[in-house]
Amino acid sequence: TAHHHNTMGSRGSKEVKDKPVVLIVGGGYGGVAIAKMLDKDAAFNVVIIDRKNYFLHNMALLRATCVEGWEQKCIIPYTKVLKYGSVVQGEVEAIAKDGKSIKVYGEEKEIQCDYMVVCTGSSYAFPAKVAGVDATSVPAKYSKMRQDVNAAENITVIGGGAVGLELVGELSHYYSKKSITLIHTGETVLNNTALGDKMKAKTLAAVQALPNVKVMLGERVEFSELQSEIKESSVSYVEGKRELTTSKGNKVGTDLVFFCTGTKTNTKSFKDNLPVDEEGRIKVNEHLQIEGCKTAFALGDCAAIGPKFAYLAMKFQAPVINKNIRALEKKKGMSAYKKGPTMMVLPLGPNGGNSQLPMGIVVGNFLTRTIKSGDLFSSNTWGELNQDIANPQLKKGGL
Repeated sequence: TAHHHNTMGSRGSKEVKDKPVVLIVGGGYGGVAIAKMLDKDAAFNVVIIDRKNYFLHNMALLRATCVEGWEQKCIIPYTKVLKYGSVVQGEVEAIAKDGKSIKVYGEEKEIQCDYMVVCTGSSYAFPAKVAGVDATSVPAKYSKMRQDVNAAENITVIGGGAVGLELVGELSHYYSKKSITLIHTGETVLNNTALGDKMKAKTLAAVQALPNVKVMLGERVEFSELQSEIKESSVSYVEGKRELTTSKGNKVGTDLVFFCTGTKTNTKSFKDNLPVDEEGRIKVNEHLQIEGCKTAFALGDCAAIGPKFAYLAMKFQAPVINKNIRALEKKKGMSAYKKGPTMMVLPLGPNGGNSQLPMGIVVGNFLTRTIKSGDLFSSNTWGELNQDIANPQLKKGGL
């Protein structure tokens, strides 16, 4: 049967004109991974819809707090990511209950599809993930932030999860003259993750060993008066000289406070129509199908499947969904998702960090640097989007 779906005037190439339409909602790491798998042999008409007109390599973004122009390495054009399919910029207002269509802001007609993969991911307050929909608006935000960081002598980072730790590592390395205080409510760092005790202990020791960093554990900061300043500007830092008082009565003088207290799942497009768990993540079965939907799937942070790590979505979940959509199309049996390993590569500045690898093996500076810290997977990720970091291609072409 011919598939004639309205995809907002965006057309894949002629090879896929009559192929089943797969709508990928969200073009982050997981969305791009599954889109490429389904697109590669022209068996499907793959459409990625994202609110931004660029791919955000947010794993590397924190270094832009310190390094001039670094954010350019993190803004990757979508122009060459698919060979046959297309990428559409739009804000998804609602996903239909049956997973067969979406409503997009400003569009009269719903976009229909044969299959759908929901990969809306999670958001994190700037500077870890930028909210801007247009690539050209990103650099100004970062240069303003670098000016603020430059001007501060005492910097406070609140939150000892992965983002807070990584930020402390970058600040400590690039601004060795500034004093940095990490304040964390837990009795150890990374306490809300599924990582092993050895990784937590090694990471804490590494941060405590940074010469210009002081770590305060088991303390929280009352920042209700700061909260209003944050909300207004939707950034996750507040500048200005002030004294913070912790729950233990300790006083911390600061010029700049970064808030790194956790991610929020991007649930707006599905919270009313799809089944979600108490965290707001989409319920899926063992085939990663959304409960109650035969042809719709979910992966990554927005799906209720274990820890929120992008590599799990890319390397373990996307291949299962790829197999299962192809199986459904051929009316064959589907494969079950087997939980991927809990692992994390956590840089602390460009020269070090710790990593927990599969089987719980924990490695330190040398391997972490070799794996990731050097350029934070930047050139590698450009390659995943079929782009060359030294020579961005902004036109689709090249087919």
